[in-house]
Amino acid sequence: MKPADEIQRLIHESHITAGPEADERILGSALDQLAKRRQGGIAHSRPAIWRTIMTSKGTKIAAAAVILIAAVIGFRFLGNPVGSTLTFAQVIQPILNASTAQFDIVIGDEDSGTPVIRDLVMGSRIRRTVPGMGDDVTIIDLEASRILTFSETKKEAQYMSLEGLPSIPNYMENLKNVIVMLQQTPDFVVENLGLQQLDGLEVIGFLARHPRAEITLWADAETGLPVRIEQNEGQMRVVCKNMQFDVLVEDAWFSMDVPEGYKVHQESTLNLHAGTEEAFIDGLRLLAERFNNGRFPDGVAVEDYLKQAPDVARQLQEMDLSSEEQIALGQTIQNYLLFTRFFQGEGEWTYRGQGVMLGEAETPIFWYRPKDSETCRVIYGDLHVEDVAPENLPDPMPSVEGIDPGAGYQSWSRPGFVGSQEMFYYILPDASVRVEAHLTLLRGPSDASVLPLRLPHADAVPESVLLSELGLPAQDAASLTFEKTGDGTYNIVLPLDRLSLGQTLLLCQWHLPLDSFSLEQGKYWVDLQSLIPVVSYKVNVGVDPNSGFELTIPPTNAWANPFTSAVAEKPATSFGRCTLVIQKRK
Repeated sequence: MKPADEIQRLIHESHITAGPEADERILGSALDQLAKRRQGGIAHSRPAIWRTIMTSKGTKIAAAAVILIAAVIGFRFLGNPVGSTLTFAQVIQPILNASTAQFDIVIGDEDSGTPVIRDLVMGSRIRRTVPGMGDDVTIIDLEASRILTFSETKKEAQYMSLEGLPSIPNYMENLKNVIVMLQQTPDFVVENLGLQQLDGLEVIGFLARHPRAEITLWADAETGLPVRIEQNEGQMRVVCKNMQFDVLVEDAWFSMDVPEGYKVHQESTLNLHAGTEEAFIDGLRLLAERFNNGRFPDGVAVEDYLKQAPDVARQLQEMDLSSEEQIALGQTIQNYLLFTRFFQGEGEWTYRGQGVMLGEAETPIFWYRPKDSETCRVIYGDLHVEDVAPENLPDPMPSVEGIDPGAGYQSWSRPGFVGSQEMFYYILPDASVRVEAHLTLLRGPSDASVLPLRLPHADAVPESVLLSELGLPAQDAASLTFEKTGDGTYNIVLPLDRLSLGQTLLLCQWHLPLDSFSLEQGKYWVDLQSLIPVVSYKVNVGVDPNSGFELTIPPTNAWANPFTSAVAEKPATSFGRCTLVIQKRK
């Protein structure tokens, strides 16, 4: 099935009662997601980094593609006041009468620092902005398959044509038709989730299931107006919130004409047919070679790239590439993302490249089954591809969910390590910072003697790496050998005999000048980046009495704690940003 056919299928089959677009991997059930939102320890968003991304030609092309790919297809609905006796039919009724709509969209995990997309819809056109990331305005004409993006401060504009997108003369009318059609199909099932608390508001939930998608709607139990919609489709996830229907709009807001006096750049094309296996492999090679020191990315879904994008943008700025080279690089990443976004195979694809180095010819990193094929395509670590019978595919992965940080170290069949991490930043009198990473290993490959890790600061140089355990005297800790493999990346030689004895606490220390931390509005910021994928992450900050600094929040045993993550559903390496909670001593 071609991407255009897939889009048409999405529009006419799987966009059940709404879902702004349809863009992310299933992260859990509706109630699990609701519970997750109540947990503390959410990382700060990173608008400054995303502004960097959106001003870099190469990463802006890829990031724009992600946002556009996500948003050219699906949508949502709303409600009617009926109290706790609300029914699903009553909640969606107002959308059947709506002519315009406004809402915010989050692609993937809301707590990952990803941008919030704000859409205003009228007819076949969408006016899109991304608050906090500049003044770029995007007008999407779904009927003409064309996009206009312009910056009001730079006075610049550019058109983009969409190839492979079916014409949608009226978005709202199309959505209404989809809702009516799906309600009439026997496979469409709605479950009442009952009353819940969401951010202090009493809501009633409905879970709508279809063979190809799952939509959860949370509506205000008193007014019946929807407050949140979550859509999981295949391996994608999209959240819609702050919805309003029949809002007042002006035709001029949706004009596809470039304002007078603007510089118009050469028109580009987003080809939805470009997401081939070959393009996917080119993207894997590019990300490993140019941006990850020879290592494959932690994930290959759209939401995974959104987490990688800040680091990609930073490195791209340091490469001193020409404008043409940046654009070519961005298009490579764009086409790479299209492969999983509009996946054309049967069932689900599997990615197992986390922790794998480019060139490992015997290690399978990705496999999928093409449409109507009796065999599967398997991509290996050197990026060669083989056709493999389904019964000969690699063994299923053990679940990574539910790893208990207190359960101790265990080996598994996955290629990478997983742990929990605690960071200690200590401000010294010479305006430097002593950094200690305390990494507790929880899972690792059988008989693995080398641990690859990435420091959160590319310029940092480890001064010592020790292997210990809680309660073990410092003099009994083992000093480990380490080798630099790239900017900020190292291989640590692990003594297997000590791991088997329970010595799984890795202590890594380095120093950095205080001015190497980002200073914004008088506050020092630190990126929350773990050495390896971890299921929990904590930051502690202390100050030397002679440093000239003091803590801005009350300490416990001399250490302030500005950030503690909840135990993650799956291992992660990025937890956003936080401040060092210090200020000049008054």
